[in-house]
Amino acid sequence: MTRGGQVHQVSKLERGTVLDHLIAGTALRAIRVLDLPVGRTVTIGVNLKSQRFEAKDIIKIADYELTEVEAAKVALISPNGTLSIIRDFKVAEKHDLHPPLAFRGLITCPNPACIVQDEAVEGSFVVESHDPVQVRCEYCERSIAVDEFEFA
Repeated sequence: MTRGGQVHQVSKLERGTVLDHLIAGTALRAIRVLDLPVGRTVTIGVNLKSQRFEAKDIIKIADYELTEVEAAKVALISPNGTLSIIRDFKVAEKHDLHPPLAFRGLITCPNPACIVQDEAVEGSFVVESHDPVQVRCEYCERSIAVDEFEFA
């Protein structure tokens, strides 16, 4: 990309993960949720121009492949993004990010009266809406919006 005569470039990954087409403004929350090991090289782009959306975020993580659980957490924050696994500078795998229809253990219910607050019970949820993401706790029946999620 060129701006004012300067060239701005982000290096290609030899191996790692690229999270692209994330909802603009969600990359920093996604990084916090991933809780990556110390020392990972991470490149973050926020509010970048996109052909698909008005703006997007992107995250590149060198030498690290997301697990299915980590990908599901990012999908809850930013549905319809893409996850690419890079090996030898090439896209080895590419997946669309979609929240699971139902899940356990990814988040905890924020309802102080819910059984998960007092018991050693893993949260269990059903997705009610994908855009924006909203889930329902299967124990207390509370609907929870994405900005209320407390990730486990």
